[in-house]
Amino acid sequence: MKKNILLFILVFVIFTGFGFSKKVATILEVLKPSTITIDNKQMYVVEKTSIYIYSLKDFKLKKKFGKDGEGPGEFKIFANVYPQKDSLLINSFGKLSYYTKDGILKKELKTKSGIGSLLFYPIKNGFVGRGFTTKDKKFYFTVNLFDSDLNKGKELYRMLSPAQQTGKINILSRSLVYQIQGDKIFITGKEGFGLDILDNTGKKLYSIAREDYKKRKFTSEDEKKFRETLKLLYRAQYDRVKSRISFPDYFPEIFNFFIADNKIYISTWKWENEKIEFFIYGLKGKLLKHLFIPFVFQNALQPYPAVIKNGKLYQLIENDDEEWELHITDIK
Repeated sequence: MKKNILLFILVFVIFTGFGFSKKVATILEVLKPSTITIDNKQMYVVEKTSIYIYSLKDFKLKKKFGKDGEGPGEFKIFANVYPQKDSLLINSFGKLSYYTKDGILKKELKTKSGIGSLLFYPIKNGFVGRGFTTKDKKFYFTVNLFDSDLNKGKELYRMLSPAQQTGKINILSRSLVYQIQGDKIFITGKEGFGLDILDNTGKKLYSIAREDYKKRKFTSEDEKKFRETLKLLYRAQYDRVKSRISFPDYFPEIFNFFIADNKIYISTWKWENEKIEFFIYGLKGKLLKHLFIPFVFQNALQPYPAVIKNGKLYQLIENDDEEWELHITDIK
């Protein structure tokens, strides 16, 4: 009987394909973290415009830096950490800052392409970043190439903003997410389950797609949860525009994606029992695994801060005592 139980557990683990989430530390220094990023030695936790550096060996705080403002060493509205080999690239509203891995400011670049240009990632001879444009009185988010001085260049993709001055506000429209790996740009820019891979000039090299993917239906219960979340997060704005809010018949195919360990981890809107669906591909588009991984959402729209590195998913989760716990899941 015991052998049968052990065999069942072994088969269950093999075919579900995920490790179990394990709490490894309590992060006491932050109240409301927004993002988490990891390199081979350190973990970077962002809370508004403050950045906390932790050791990956013992998860002890090494340094805190950054504050709200527009001067040197200050960040406006938000901060986003992008670790590089020998430095930290930090995006904030209106500028791009270079720091050492110890949190010492090296230099800053001011944005020259308007308030809608942000989230710059380095590519050969410049950057890839988000832009903003209008056409026929409609607003669009774009992804553009920028030169080394942050001047906007070639437009790669555009997406109609879900919120316009008039008409419906489309909640859960397709995503426009981009990342850099080496000299290539990875972007979810089109309808359907698709990821395009471009070279550093914006030329499309190949795509990763699933034509047969069955989308998750958007139910009345989903709408109830989403409206509750919107009221909680944006109460004043929600009351003004609630009659304009529109929900789809189905969830979008792709929720987000991570690039780590020479793999692409694409997450969808399908989840069950606090586990979310992932498709894992090689960088050339070969499907390696399809599995569900423990992944906790703080509300209907937002997951808790998470990142993938070295075959593990790291996620900061708030417990019942309003403390932040770091959980790690082995992705097997």
